[in-house]
Amino acid sequence: MNTGSQISLFDNGTEAKNSKPKKYTVQKFRLSYVKENSSLNKCSVNRKDDVVNFCKNFLSSLPLENVCVIALDNGNNIIGFDCVEGTTNQCALYPANVFRFLLSSAASSFILAHNHPAQSNNASEADWNITKRLKSAGELLDVPLLDHLIITETECISLRELPKW
Repeated sequence: MNTGSQISLFDNGTEAKNSKPKKYTVQKFRLSYVKENSSLNKCSVNRKDDVVNFCKNFLSSLPLENVCVIALDNGNNIIGFDCVEGTTNQCALYPANVFRFLLSSAASSFILAHNHPAQSNNASEADWNITKRLKSAGELLDVPLLDHLIITETECISLRELPKW
C-alpha cells in the first residue's frame, strides 16, 4: 500500500527513460573491536566450577546486577567476555548486543552468568525469558548457549541443571 510519498520498491518505474541517473551519497560504516589488556591468563572451561571461579572475580560482591557473556572457542577456552551493568535488581540484556560481541569474537559457544545482589538464588521469570531467547538465537546462529549461571557470594545455580531448561 502506498501512502503519501511512499513508493513501492517493486512497482515498475514510472520515470521517463531519458531522465538523468540519480546520484546517491551513502555513509559506509565499519565496526571494529579492540582487545583490552587483561591480567587474566588463558582460562579453559572444563566444568561448571571453572566458570564459577572465573565469574566470582567479577560478579559475586557487586552491589548492582551485572550480566557477563563469556565467549568460548572450540576447545572451551575463554576467548573473551563482556559485562553489562544493571540496577539493584535487574539488568537489560539485548540479544543483538550479545551476538554482536559473540560473532565479532568468533565464539563457538557461550555461557551467560549474572549475579543476584540480594543473594537470592532463584531464577526469575525474566532470567528464564532471556535464557530462552538467547538459546534460540544461538541455535539459529550456530553459537549455542551452554549454560546460564546465577552467582551469589555463597552459591551458584546452573539453569541448565534445572528441569525448565
